Amino acid sequence: MSLEYMENYFKYSKPNILGNEELRYPQVEAYIEIKEYFNSEYDNRNALVVLPTGVGKTGFMAIAPFGVSGGRVLIVTPYAAIKNTVIDALNPDIYNNFWLKRNVFSSRKFLPTIIEYNGQDTPMEVLNKANIVILNIHKLQSRLDSSLINRVSKDFFDMIIIDEAHHSTADTWVECVNYFDKSKVLKLTGTPFRTDKKEINGKLIYKYPLSRAMANGYVKSLRNNIFIPDELRLTIDKNTDKTYSIQELYALNLKDMEWITRSVALSEDCSEKIVKESIRLLEKKKNIGSKIPHKIIAVACSIYHGEEILKLYEKHGYSVALIHSNLEERKKERLFDEIKNNLVDVVVNVAMLGEGYDHPYLSIAAIFRPFRNELPYAQFIGRILRFIEDDDAQVEDNIGEVIAHKNLELEHLWEKYKVEIQESEIIKRLKDYDDIINKELDSKSTSVDSEEEELGKVINIGAYRVESEEYLSTELFELSKKKDAELKQKIRDLKKIFGDNITDEQAKLIIQQAESDEDETKRPDLLYSKKKKNIDARIKEDIVPRLMVQYDIDKDKNYLKDLSIIKTKCNYIAKYVNKNDGILAFYINDCLKKAIGKERKKWTDEDLDKGLNILDDLEKQLDYSLENQVDNLKKR
Repeated sequence: MSLEYMENYFKYSKPNILGNEELRYPQVEAYIEIKEYFNSEYDNRNALVVLPTGVGKTGFMAIAPFGVSGGRVLIVTPYAAIKNTVIDALNPDIYNNFWLKRNVFSSRKFLPTIIEYNGQDTPMEVLNKANIVILNIHKLQSRLDSSLINRVSKDFFDMIIIDEAHHSTADTWVECVNYFDKSKVLKLTGTPFRTDKKEINGKLIYKYPLSRAMANGYVKSLRNNIFIPDELRLTIDKNTDKTYSIQELYALNLKDMEWITRSVALSEDCSEKIVKESIRLLEKKKNIGSKIPHKIIAVACSIYHGEEILKLYEKHGYSVALIHSNLEERKKERLFDEIKNNLVDVVVNVAMLGEGYDHPYLSIAAIFRPFRNELPYAQFIGRILRFIEDDDAQVEDNIGEVIAHKNLELEHLWEKYKVEIQESEIIKRLKDYDDIINKELDSKSTSVDSEEEELGKVINIGAYRVESEEYLSTELFELSKKKDAELKQKIRDLKKIFGDNITDEQAKLIIQQAESDEDETKRPDLLYSKKKKNIDARIKEDIVPRLMVQYDIDKDKNYLKDLSIIKTKCNYIAKYVNKNDGILAFYINDCLKKAIGKERKKWTDEDLDKGLNILDDLEKQLDYSLENQVDNLKKR
C-alpha cells in the first residue's frame, strides 16, 4: 500500500465502471445517478440510495467516490460485523478484493489506500495517507478523546458514505454529519424506514426495488408458509381446567392481541409445530439433487426462549448454533466459524443477526417471535435473501422459505413482500414477450381498427394445514461544454504546480491520458446504451409490474385489450399477445414507436430522451384509464 497521499485520486483515476459487465446493473445505475447529482448544483448534500440486501451495497460503496469525491472518503458502519464485511471486500491486500474481482481495476497499484480507524492506535501520519477511512460509528462519539471528530479538521473528508442509513437519525450519526459540514454525504440502506417513524434526512437519488432484484436473480425469491391449526385453545391465569378460543378471549374482553401472540410465540406446542415444518422445508431442499448446505435460521424472543428452541431442534437430531449478545467473544467466533464451514443445520438467533450478517446458505426463516414493526421483520427476512451462486444450484435452491404460526399475526408485515413477489413474477414473464414486442416495434404496424405477565398455555387442536404464498444530442452537447470548462480548470491547476515548465498543450495531454477511457463524451455509445436500457427497464421492471399489482389485474386473462385507450389506439394487439401483462407492454412500446415515428433500431440519442419523457405521460394515462375502467372490464 502506497504511503504517498494522492489528493485527487478519485478525480483522476481510471476505473472501469460504465460498460463493465462484471458489475451489477443497479450498481452502475446508482453510480451514474450519484455522479450526476453531486456534479450538479445539488440542493441537499445528503443523497439517499436504496439497494435491497444482496444486490451489492458494498460494491456500490467501492465505486461511488470515483468522479465524485475531491478528497478523502469516510465510510461509517453501525456495527463491527458490517465494518468487517466492508473491510474484507475492499482490502487492497486481498487478491480478490472487489475492485480486482469485478475488473474495476486491473492491478493492485491502481487501488486506493485504505485504513481502518482504531482510535489513538491510528497515528495521524497514517490517517493523512488514506484515501478511504473505514470505522464503526462508535469511534465518532465526541465524548471520547480518541474520537475521529476530535482528531481531524472539519474539511478532512470530502465525502462520507453511511452504510445502513436508517440508523443515521441517531445522535452520533447526526453529530458526525454536522461536524463534517461541507462533505458530500451518501446514505445507503436496504430498509429506508425506522421503527420510531423518523425520516432519513436525504434526497432519494436512486432506489432499486426488491421485485427487480428477485426477477434478475440478484437475491432469492420468497415463499411464505403459514401454519394454520384447525382450532387453537388457550388457558388464562394458570387455570388449565378451562380453555378459550381466540374469538372468546376477544369477545369477553379477557386478553388482547399482544398477549395472545406472545402466548403463541412462547408455547412449546406451537414451537414444536414450527420446528417440524421448518425441518420439512429443509429436508425438501436437501433432496432436490444439488449439494447446497441449506440451513434454518430461527428467531427467538429471548436467550431463555432461544435455548428452548435449540432443545427442540436437537431433539430431532439437528446440530444447532445459538447466537446472542451474552456469548463470550471466543465462543461467538467459534460458532460463526461453524456456520461458515457448514457444521450446523440450524442457527437460532436472539437479536444478533438482524443486519450485516450474510451467509447465502441460510434458506429457511423460522419465526418464533411476534414482530411488531416492519424494520426488524424485514431485517430478519433479509438474512435468507442472499443469492446462492454455486454452479450446481437449482431454481428451488434460490427460493427462501418463511414459516410462522398464523396466530403470531404477521400477515400485515408480509404484505410488502407479497407485492414485491407479484411484481417480480410479472417482470420475469415479460421477458418472454421480448421477441414479439421487439419484432412489432421494428416492423410497420397495420391497424385493424413491558412487565412480565403470566401467559396462557396454547393448544393446537385437530388437524392443521400450511398455506404457502409465492410471493447523441442535447445531453452530449451539455456534457461537452462541462468537460471543456473542467479541462481548462485542470490545465490551470497543473500549471500552478509546474509553472513555466509546461505548456497548455502538454498539460492537456497529461490530463487526457489520466482521464477515464469511459468518459461519456468519448463513449457516446455507452451513454446511448444506458438510455436504451433505462427505457426497457422502466417498461418491463417498473411500469407494467406496478400497474398489474396495483389494479389486481389477472396476468392470464386478456381483458385489457378492451381498455378504451388500448382499443382505440392499438386494436390489432390481440394478433400478437393475449395476456394482460403482455398487452400492457406491447401497447406502451407501440405508442413509443408511433410517437417517435421510426423503428426502434433507428432511434437516435435525442429520440431516446424523447421516449423517456413520453413514458411518463403514457404511465399517467394508463393509471387514469385503469382506475376508471378496470373493474368493469373484470366483470365481462
